[in-house]
Amino acid sequence: MPNLRSTIDEYAQAAAERLGPDTYCSITLKHHGELRYVGSSDERAARCDQVEVAAGEGPCVTAMEVLHGVLVPDIQADERWPAWRDASLDAGFRSSAALPAVVDDVTTVAINLYSDRLDPWDQEPLVAMDAYIQEIAEVVRTRLGS
Repeated sequence: MPNLRSTIDEYAQAAAERLGPDTYCSITLKHHGELRYVGSSDERAARCDQVEVAAGEGPCVTAMEVLHGVLVPDIQADERWPAWRDASLDAGFRSSAALPAVVDDVTTVAINLYSDRLDPWDQEPLVAMDAYIQEIAEVVRTRLGS
């Protein structure tokens, strides 16, 4: 999936740019039950999602399981996923949001948004990112031949 990785990195970078300064994005994939980190706009976001994949829990994992967005307005105050929380705080992030999309019957994808600021997003950018992750799901669907 090397070609997919560079494409996903580009999508993550574009998402971060759309959301403005102090926002970073990472993308995780669940295929046949296996979690995989697939790309990011930033090394800090990548490390956080890699911890999430290794631990098997975090906002992206939860978003893909329940198929709706997960908002973490204050990472410090949220104790649901300790390994991810510690990695995110160590990276300097204060807020996060995860938005999922279905690729096919055995594949889901989620974008994890990270911010250095506390509770930075209102409804409009989150709705825009929800539409954007649907676009990313279509790219993954095409690449997987689903």
